Amino acid sequence: MARRPRVLAPQVLYHVIVRGNHRQVTFRTPSDYQAYQERLARYLLQCRVRLWAYCLMPNHVHLLAETASEPLSAFMQRLQQSYTQYFNRTHRTVGHLFQGRYKAIVCEKDRYLLALIRYIHLNPVRANLVKQPEAYLYSGHAAYLAGHATALLDPMPGLEIVGGPRAYRQFVREGMGEGHQADYYAVADQRFLGTDRFVEQWQDRIDETPPSRPRQELSRALQAVAAGLGTDVAQLRSADRSWAVSRQRTLAAYVLIRRWGFRACDVAEAFKRDPATLSVLLTRYATRLQKEPSTQRGLDRLAKTIKI
Repeated sequence: MARRPRVLAPQVLYHVIVRGNHRQVTFRTPSDYQAYQERLARYLLQCRVRLWAYCLMPNHVHLLAETASEPLSAFMQRLQQSYTQYFNRTHRTVGHLFQGRYKAIVCEKDRYLLALIRYIHLNPVRANLVKQPEAYLYSGHAAYLAGHATALLDPMPGLEIVGGPRAYRQFVREGMGEGHQADYYAVADQRFLGTDRFVEQWQDRIDETPPSRPRQELSRALQAVAAGLGTDVAQLRSADRSWAVSRQRTLAAYVLIRRWGFRACDVAEAFKRDPATLSVLLTRYATRLQKEPSTQRGLDRLAKTIKI
């Protein structure tokens, strides 16, 4: 079965698995682990991502991450590129360090949060690297035992759910005998971990996005949306970054991509913008639509009046 597109949205809990290319070792020395953790802390802050759990294994990484306004892709791209550059420079290697496609599973938070925290922090035990999880230096387990925030994660929200550090320790001990949990990987539609209702809700949400349209239709569509906004294509493609023009540009991109199904990379090229920057703008706009019904109604009226 072909791999499904990743689900990229704000305020989503992901179990991210990043593997070394061809299963190669991605951390050769303690300095490598430290370098990855420093970059992880930096981009968590920049992209406003909350880390609930993590574990750096010799040839792969587990992250339990919850996004805010920026998409997961922006965070992961910066993290992986930065560490790959460090690794190649330090160890005098070239080429890809990680597999080209990381796994990002959308998880039902209320049902699986604690189970995934425990499962991720017990990875070194299952791999026979240590006998006790607290002996492993490169995971978030120690922060939960201490009950103190680190540069990577704040354990307090999780500890409040489980009942404090002592209850957490017991919770982890109860999972020591569990082996590999295939159910956490063999997920619905290759992307979702949750109840049937949770999966159905996400699939309905995704199905609202129309299939990609041919690139040759984009020019005509761009003319139509510009006219609907009372501007012209040259203005939308200009370097003008004023609030009024930026607002029109974001609205036009949202209609073209989210309503009419054009590819984000094609729209970014048409607007002479960086695809990653455009993706961030769309995510922020989508969050605004959820909070402002009047903005949503205005968008709906615009989309209905434009014909292509």
